[in-house]
Amino acid sequence: MAVILSETPFYAESGGQVADTGTIVGDGWQVSVDDVKKVDGRIAVLGQLTGTLRMGRVVAKIAPARRRDITRNHTATHLLHAALRTLLGDHVHQAGSVVDPDRLRFDFTHHGPLTPSEVAKVERWVNEGIWQHSAVKTSEKAYADAVSGGAMALFGEKYGAVVRVVEIAPRSVELCGGTHVANTGHILLFRVVSETGVSAGVRRITAVTGPKAFEMLRERERALEEIGEKLKVNLHAAGPEAVARRVDQLLADKKALEKKLDEAQRGGGGGSAMQDLLASAKAVGAWSVVVGKTDAGALPELQTLGDTVRAQLPAAVGILGGVFEQGKATLVFVVGDSLRDKGVSAGEIVKGFAAKTGGRGGGKPHMAQMGVAPEEMDATLSAAREFVEAALAGLS
Repeated sequence: MAVILSETPFYAESGGQVADTGTIVGDGWQVSVDDVKKVDGRIAVLGQLTGTLRMGRVVAKIAPARRRDITRNHTATHLLHAALRTLLGDHVHQAGSVVDPDRLRFDFTHHGPLTPSEVAKVERWVNEGIWQHSAVKTSEKAYADAVSGGAMALFGEKYGAVVRVVEIAPRSVELCGGTHVANTGHILLFRVVSETGVSAGVRRITAVTGPKAFEMLRERERALEEIGEKLKVNLHAAGPEAVARRVDQLLADKKALEKKLDEAQRGGGGGSAMQDLLASAKAVGAWSVVVGKTDAGALPELQTLGDTVRAQLPAAVGILGGVFEQGKATLVFVVGDSLRDKGVSAGEIVKGFAAKTGGRGGGKPHMAQMGVAPEEMDATLSAAREFVEAALAGLS
């Protein structure tokens, strides 16, 4: 059913703003308004008819809450347009928009994605305009006078000789026939939902205002609270920064565990680095010596590698070096079980070698260690090989 009234409060879909809904009540009939269109310059109200339509006086009512949400979003769209031109540059122009009760969608010309910092600045700029509680003034002017006075006209849009100007001083002046709040403070709050690409050189911002913006904040806060609970962080006591710190710590722990896993896998003899090290064993009579500089990141990892050498080569002495992130360097000496049965002790080897080189160290029969200067690692490994080879030369 389509109804045309002599006067109407209903806004017909145009300029990106959706149509009003509401009711028309006549004598013995009613129309539930679902849509409003412009037909041959007149406003046609579309909806479901109850009763028998009769000519006469009627009461036409728009859905007030819906209209209120639409006007918030439309005025916020003007502020958003002004924010983008102010912060990004005059190359920004509107390339399309949709204004409905739930959200606003604004397409604009720009060369690339906005950074998180730019999005935050745009959001802040719009909210500052809202919190200034500026009056939103409308007036009708000749098109030429409006444009020469600084009003922004949309590219490709057709205007009549007389246009409607919407001004939010000092931030925005645009030609617009849509509905708006009387004061920017009525928008309450503005939040960007997303910033995406539409096509080459065209970006799209989707945003919400008023109660929906508040609900968006609450949803994100609830999600953060759930994350905090899973991380054992009391968000209300410690603040959101504590969640970020906890995540950073977990990521660091994950990285350390991955490194340890990699070292353990190599230490288990399955990695090429360990295979190469074992293959480099040099025979000294019936025994052998394995010497190598490893990429172990910490002493426990170096000791794990040493245990692998002992297990794989029971008739060998292993000398492994590691330079750690803290700027420390260590040599680990290991002795296989067959050699230990002959009375060879890693602790005694380190004791003797340290006494010869002026170092310090010690340990047990199967494993011992000593510290070295990082820059002397290669020379110390070479000297340790000579020392051990000499000790094994006379062992039968």
